[in-house]
Amino acid sequence: MGHIRRLTGYAMRRKFLFFGFLTSAAIGTVFNLLTPLVLIKIVDEVIIGAQMNLLLEYVFLFIGLGLLYALFDMFGRYGSAILSQYVIFTLREDLYNSLMEKDLSFFDQNETGQLLARVTTDVSTMREFLYWGYRVLFIGFAQLIGTYIVMWSVNPTLTTYMFIWIPIMLIFIYSFAKKVRPVFFSARKQYGVLSSVLAENVVGHKVVRAYASEEREALRVEKENRAFLDLRVYASKLQSFFQPMLPSLISVAIGALIYIGGFSYISGTLTYGEFVGFISMIGMLVLPARFLSWGIGMYQRASASGERTFYILDAIEEVMNPENPVEVTDYQGSIDFNNISFSYGGDGYILRDVDLHVKPGQIVALLGGTGSGKTSLVNLIPRFYDVDTNRKIDYEGKGYRVRKDNTVLIGEKEYKVVDGHVEINDQLHEVTSPGEILIDGIDIRQYSLNDLRKRIGMVHQDPFLFSATLKENIAFGRPEATFEEVVEATKAANIHDFILTLEEGYDSEIGERGVTLSGGQKQRIAIARALLANPRILILDDSTSSVDAKTEMLIQQAMETLMQGRTTFIITHRLSTVRNADLIVMMERGRIVEQGSHDELIAKEGLYYNIFQTISEMELAASVSSDPFPISGTEGGGSTE
Repeated sequence: MGHIRRLTGYAMRRKFLFFGFLTSAAIGTVFNLLTPLVLIKIVDEVIIGAQMNLLLEYVFLFIGLGLLYALFDMFGRYGSAILSQYVIFTLREDLYNSLMEKDLSFFDQNETGQLLARVTTDVSTMREFLYWGYRVLFIGFAQLIGTYIVMWSVNPTLTTYMFIWIPIMLIFIYSFAKKVRPVFFSARKQYGVLSSVLAENVVGHKVVRAYASEEREALRVEKENRAFLDLRVYASKLQSFFQPMLPSLISVAIGALIYIGGFSYISGTLTYGEFVGFISMIGMLVLPARFLSWGIGMYQRASASGERTFYILDAIEEVMNPENPVEVTDYQGSIDFNNISFSYGGDGYILRDVDLHVKPGQIVALLGGTGSGKTSLVNLIPRFYDVDTNRKIDYEGKGYRVRKDNTVLIGEKEYKVVDGHVEINDQLHEVTSPGEILIDGIDIRQYSLNDLRKRIGMVHQDPFLFSATLKENIAFGRPEATFEEVVEATKAANIHDFILTLEEGYDSEIGERGVTLSGGQKQRIAIARALLANPRILILDDSTSSVDAKTEMLIQQAMETLMQGRTTFIITHRLSTVRNADLIVMMERGRIVEQGSHDELIAKEGLYYNIFQTISEMELAASVSSDPFPISGTEGGGSTE
């Protein structure tokens, strides 16, 4: 009920349309209910009473009531149609804005297919209820009540008999709603699962074909599709059984009432016209019964869809804007990581006790194996995630949070924090305070998210490009940029010459996710996009991993100039990049194990020294085994990068 109430709240934003179509439906219902009374007059006064002079008058009145009913029914349909479109337009906007405000942890916990199903199919189900559901339920109840009122005015005794059936119908309606709602909810959820599987296979069709997995994936799709089919078939079975039952109950009541009405007519307590009119009104009860059974089905579907859809709006963001953000005209670019710990949930920390201090304009190279925490560290700078705000203790190589009641749960045992320590097996373990990230000496949680992220440029390992022109993709972060500025950025990223070889140049459409481009071309367009945004802080997540040595050299030459004055974090294993970094940070299992310049770390002969030697040997071997006759010439769409 709560989800439909919220949907009604959206409808109430346009009160004129909402109450307008309900009023039209009510007036139309009144005109429809008056027709049996005219029929009674025709039978009793014209046919039985032989007052033929009244026939034409009553016929015109009967036709007029029918036309007025049709007119107001048309207004009601039009009003509900327009209202439903406006409501769904607003709801979709709210859903989109809510999704864009969600932090990355929300998307980590929810599959893309499920979210798309909620925003598209579930919203469409609610639109159907807005258009039909309100009308059929309102008209059903209004006509049901109105028919009883008119029937009472004709013959209270027979009408009293019909009231006996009301509790029976209400019990039936409640049973149907209770039975069918969980089935509809499960079907909507399974549709989201099916959408996720289909989306994965469409996006990853190259991988599916490359591993000849078409048959296995087809079986996977068939399994989820079959599960959805079974739920929909079961829901249809329930509807097919329950929905005709309500009109059937009315039909039984009508049959009994015809029998009783017949005796009343024979006994003289009911006129022939009243008998005919009463039978006509009893027949009018079938339509609202059908409306109610149909409307209840739509109500349950809309309620299930509403629960899934409003989940997006109700999901609490973990990363929030401050109430009074710090106003900054420009960043200098110093970044301090003070005692940072971070996890994606639970006590399994990805980063632990990280201390790192970066001066404005420094180039920082992050090195470490897979899972060492490099990407997690840089994702904290734009607040894609927030640092852990809980105090914690370290015990047997793991970090454990201090809960709100000042206790720590380790295994199944609870320990109390006393004077900043936890005693475990007669040993005291110090409770450490939550960490913080400072930019220019200010906690990043004090900046507005929009202000913070506008001053940070990112190039990911797998760059995402939109299905738009090259110019639109490059100017995505600064749509107001001039064409000259776009060209300057592409020259710096060494992609300008390639763009000029295209027939439409910067106006070339690149297709979904940049499918018409090679990996290296996409990387350089993403770099140009980040550079055009002119960020104070630059994050390059293995951004040269997909380019050849020649292209990398040209990019590095350009970026040496462009990175001047910017604080830059680079996740890479390229020796040329690592050598030129002002600060090299070695990470292992979420901790910083070494940091310093190239010469300083080489002199230590520690972990960095060993990795540097290994990478040097690998790059040397790669250069020796490479093609001694490289293909030269202008790079095209089929680049071998």
